Order: sequence, then structure tokens, then C-alpha cells
Amino acid sequence: MLCIDDLKTLREAYRETDDGRLIDAMRRIGNPSEEAIVASALEQMRHSDRNRRVLALRVLARQRGEPAMRGVLAGLHDDKRRVCAVAIQACPNFLDHEAIVARLEAMARDAGRKRKLRRRALSMLAGDEGRWGGDLAPAVSGALWRLIAEPDYRFGIVFGLVRLELGARVKLLLEAFARSEDSVERALAARRLAGERVIHIGDYEGDATLQRWIMGNCDVARGRMYYWLPRRLRIQ
Repeated sequence: MLCIDDLKTLREAYRETDDGRLIDAMRRIGNPSEEAIVASALEQMRHSDRNRRVLALRVLARQRGEPAMRGVLAGLHDDKRRVCAVAIQACPNFLDHEAIVARLEAMARDAGRKRKLRRRALSMLAGDEGRWGGDLAPAVSGALWRLIAEPDYRFGIVFGLVRLELGARVKLLLEAFARSEDSVERALAARRLAGERVIHIGDYEGDATLQRWIMGNCDVARGRMYYWLPRRLRIQ
């Protein structure tokens, strides 16, 4: 079983984009198996200290499989708001699990929760701040089709979708928005369907020159942080 310091070492390594840092961190803690990492994190999820649970979720976020999913699901049910917020952030690897999606949908609908937490849950379903790689999972698509029937969720959903790749399920949802009576929804959907996509300027904080170019040459999508990238321009 990994100790707290080992889990902290993993958490810090996961924050780096350099694979060499993770390899070095794994070596320093004895190259544990994924099963050992998950088991250690799950043990901390049972701890009364919310900081221990947050640490565990930071580690579980990088894992996959049913046991890790159960830990994230426990975080989504946690009675501490900070733990719930981190659990939402830990969901991307688990959005093909119906239990995770159902919980996120329930949180987005829960009028008794803080609005910020509800928005985070909806954002995770709709776009996760620009999640890349593949189409929406069937369970996620189903949840979004249910949610767009209610006006309160529509803008959050369409604004998330315009940041995603045009997979088949994303496209179907955008086509529904393109037929909306709301002009803002129609305009957003039409631009994404035409090949443009929205990015967050913070995604490129490591390249100040690129950020300045985007802000000077791309249309603003929302506020001072979101911009439309033209169809022919691909930035990763």
C-alpha cells in the first residue's frame, strides 16, 4: 500500500506534461501497479480528512476501470463541497460509466446545491472545458438530450459542445441547436457545424506569442477568454 507521501509524489507528477517526470516519480515510489495505486487511493477516500480524499481523487483521475470509478463516484456523493468539485474534475476518464453520468446529471439539476457546482457538473457533461478525443459517450449523449429539454441548461450545453470534436453524437445535438428559436444558440451551433471551434485562451498559457496572436486575430466567442478558431486553423 502506498503512503501519503507516495500519493503526493504521484499527484505532482500527474500535473506535469513531461512523461519523464512521471517515469521518475514511479521509480521513486517503487513502480507500483495500477491496482496498488487505486487501492491506496480508495483507502484514503474512506478517511475523515477531506484533504486526504481530495488527494485520492487527484490520483484516481488518472486511472481507469471499475474500482477507480467507484472512488470517483464516492467523491461525487461527498458531503464536502470541495471534495465534490475535485470529483467532478476527476470524471473525464469515467464518462463511459452510466453511474458517473447519472450522478453528474443529478448534480446539475440539484437546486439545493451551489450554482457554481451545478455549472461544473453540467460543463463536465457538455464539454469539460474542451475535452478532446472521440465522440460523446452514449450515456453522456442521453443525459444531454434530456437536459436540453429544459431552458436553464441549454446555453451551458451548446457552449460546451462548440468546443468538442464533431463526432456523430455531438453533431446531432448541434443540429438540434441549429434549429433553435434562440438566435444565440443557432449562431453558436452553425459556426461549429461549419468547422470553427471555440478555445479557451488559458489553454495556451505556455505560449504568450500564440495567445497574443489569437486575441488579435480571432473572433471573441465569450468574454475575454473564449475565441473562435477558424476552420482551417488547427492548434493543439
